[in-house]
Amino acid sequence: MGVREAVVPFEVLWGDADPSGLIYYPSVFRYVAQAESALYRQIGYTVRAMIAEGFANPRAHVEADFRKPLWVHDTGTCRVWVGRVGNSSVRLDFALTKDGDDEPAVTGHLVMVFVDPEAMRPIPVPEVLRRAFGADEEKGDDRSPLASS
Repeated sequence: MGVREAVVPFEVLWGDADPSGLIYYPSVFRYVAQAESALYRQIGYTVRAMIAEGFANPRAHVEADFRKPLWVHDTGTCRVWVGRVGNSSVRLDFALTKDGDDEPAVTGHLVMVFVDPEAMRPIPVPEVLRRAFGADEEKGDDRSPLASS
């Protein structure tokens, strides 16, 4: 079975919040990037390794829904999971859940397109990543575990 998710802790620090004390939206994507990095590390990849192997994965789309407030000093987990593996793209879904809550405070997804870093043209998702993400195990299942939320 492939690696399908990663979970990392977060704490909303003073510098992660806007003047009212609420999480500042770019901080959400920093936590998501940390979880994404953990996902790749689980399968033995870093950004430098990807570039060395001749591919990169820039974002084509990012989206977030803020469902509940996250305040300075709130702690919780950021979960990232593989939502879909396409021909040249991968969708990662994410949820930030405050410690003690059952429902996520923030949900969303990002779509990355795999490209040749010199030409910046799409290439197929590298086979090693397709296998690692279990792309062949769940064909046709594009639904997120949070689709009904």
